[in-house]
Amino acid sequence: MNITCRKFFTQSLVLPVIGLIFLFSNCSPKEFADESFAPANITPIISSISANGNGVLYCSISGGCALTVRGSDFYSGASVFVGPYECTDQVISSDHKQIDCVVGPGKSGVFQVTVINKDTHQSAIDPAVTDPTTLNFSYASFLYLGVQDSPGKVYGYAQNPETGALLSIVGSPFSIAANNSTYGTVISPNNRFLYAANVSTGTISVYRINSITGALTAVGAPVSSGGASPNGLFFHPSGNFLYVTNQGGNSVSAFSVAGDGTLTAVAGSPFAAGGPTLLNGIVVHPDGNYLYVASMGGTGGVVGYSVDEITGALTLIPGSPFSNTNGGYSNTGDGITIHPNGNWLYMGLVNRKRVAAYTIDKATGVLTGLGTPILNNSTTGYTDNGGSGANISPDGLYFYGTAFSTTATDPKKVIVYSIDQTTGDLALSSEADAGGGPNDIRVDTNGLFAYTCNSANSPSVSAYSRNQATGALTPLAVRDYAIPTSNYGPGIMVIQK
Repeated sequence: MNITCRKFFTQSLVLPVIGLIFLFSNCSPKEFADESFAPANITPIISSISANGNGVLYCSISGGCALTVRGSDFYSGASVFVGPYECTDQVISSDHKQIDCVVGPGKSGVFQVTVINKDTHQSAIDPAVTDPTTLNFSYASFLYLGVQDSPGKVYGYAQNPETGALLSIVGSPFSIAANNSTYGTVISPNNRFLYAANVSTGTISVYRINSITGALTAVGAPVSSGGASPNGLFFHPSGNFLYVTNQGGNSVSAFSVAGDGTLTAVAGSPFAAGGPTLLNGIVVHPDGNYLYVASMGGTGGVVGYSVDEITGALTLIPGSPFSNTNGGYSNTGDGITIHPNGNWLYMGLVNRKRVAAYTIDKATGVLTGLGTPILNNSTTGYTDNGGSGANISPDGLYFYGTAFSTTATDPKKVIVYSIDQTTGDLALSSEADAGGGPNDIRVDTNGLFAYTCNSANSPSVSAYSRNQATGALTPLAVRDYAIPTSNYGPGIMVIQK
């Protein structure tokens, strides 16, 4: 029923019956059907799908790609789904044979496309389609890492959601002119922007992520970090604030983030660490009210701040820095992460070859040492470094650390620990070889694959499948992806979630 006919009907309710008869004679059955949902027992049929201007049936997990579904019996109120994820901006053709829409955000994987009419009838595939898998649509995560070159560079890869293999994004690496030694990277919570810390020039680069290809486009010129040697970056869960550690400035910079990705320094930024030096890893509590930073200088420790969730400003937590003094180990830290339940924090101890655990008082943000820092490898012979990377599987069952060394002959390991879900204690579970000195590790959003970035002794990325039951890692058929560089390789990697 078109709008004119509907208004006429509403106004005609007070007319004599003869007026109603006249009304219906002016509204054809087709006009009623155009805005009705599907008649009973009608199943939508999908005969073909296309995406990205007849390109590949693929999008990043942030969504935003154009999708067209063709077939029959797509009635008003019908919705297109990629797996469980509903598309947006849906437009149905007047002949009910085509729906144009925009792919919404989803999780990494390969999914069937379905159409569900308003009366809940779900689509079937046209019998003429001989291979239904040709109608599947893929969501994939993009993975990025900074490389300490001159000029600095960001390498980008697309993850195959079925095999875990990495495909270099067209245009990668993305160079940052006149900005050197790119180290840390982070992606905004909405998956639209990537930020990279350029250590030597003290700047932060902002990139827009192409949701189809993963290519990066610079958003304005790099901005000053406000402190020397920026390296670690982390977003507030709200997406409103970005925090950056300044290793040379012994401070944390805070920025408010605009809708276009641009940064503005928060009043009072940068915020001093109160004594600890050589700040590295950084993490924000899942509740958004606390921020923690790893210190590698002196006896180390974890610097804790409370977060003003309105302004983004930071205030040191009384008692900071915090150390796990059990066993008498100094807490010189690097990689740092928080368990999804928000109860425990873990930090790799540089030059101590151990991982330290802490309980988090959610009321105050104060950290207390949990158990004795545990060895981050089962072998001997490491001449330096030790604990660097720190990441937890999405299910919260396993912690992943790296055993890094700048000495080529030392073992190169990823260490897997089980996490006691009651106490938070770590127990060595398994380990896997890495292709170079692994500095960072990330488990993907589905918990199926893991990746390390290897800074030295053949700079590269190593790729693994992950056993979700045991947490163990198995190298993929192609484990290592070389990163050609005349300097140290990748520092911190990030993968879309």
